[in-house]
Amino acid sequence: MQLKANKDLYDLISALAGTSDFTLAEQGHLLALANRRMYEAYNRTPYWARYLVTGESRPVSSSIVNFEEVSGYTPIGEFLRIHRTDPFVRNSAIEYEFYIQSDGAHILNLTTADASEVFVTYKKRLDQLTTLDVAGAGTTEVPQEFFYFMAHATYADFLRLDGQHQKAVLEDQIAENYLGEEMDNPQQVANNNTVGKRFKTYVSQQAR
Repeated sequence: MQLKANKDLYDLISALAGTSDFTLAEQGHLLALANRRMYEAYNRTPYWARYLVTGESRPVSSSIVNFEEVSGYTPIGEFLRIHRTDPFVRNSAIEYEFYIQSDGAHILNLTTADASEVFVTYKKRLDQLTTLDVAGAGTTEVPQEFFYFMAHATYADFLRLDGQHQKAVLEDQIAENYLGEEMDNPQQVANNNTVGKRFKTYVSQQAR
């Protein structure tokens, strides 16, 4: 999974706008708009391969798996599934019900009160852009799968700031087409059909 240079994103937005002579204030606006659109793409599905972690062993304390953990653990952006044993291998694994609060996932009916680990499938937290790298310093933070959506959608937002609403609608449509193509990626479809598939039965949910 590739990352594109922040400067490439800025250059494409500049090419769409027909100018690279943005003021410092406009550059700041572009960065804020690009981050907004990046967050929109990130939230479109929980199964972006770049952010998906399946069946990772995580410590559990008082039936809680925290969003933040000790060093060595990736911060969790969204809990998807929690299993008793390592899932998606060969044998079926008991899956827990849970609810989310500010401190993390609270597991219902944990098998034993002193259970020390569970296996969590989750979406990594999004790290947004720190700069558009106008000077070309070499920063690479733009996910390849979001790149063209972010460029056209950010340009659409910039057109709205300039009062060009009809052009903005057209750019939004182009952006959506790019994102739709990425969401039809075979790997994305496979993740939806396996990691996201859940059969709920009495046997699969009972604590053992």
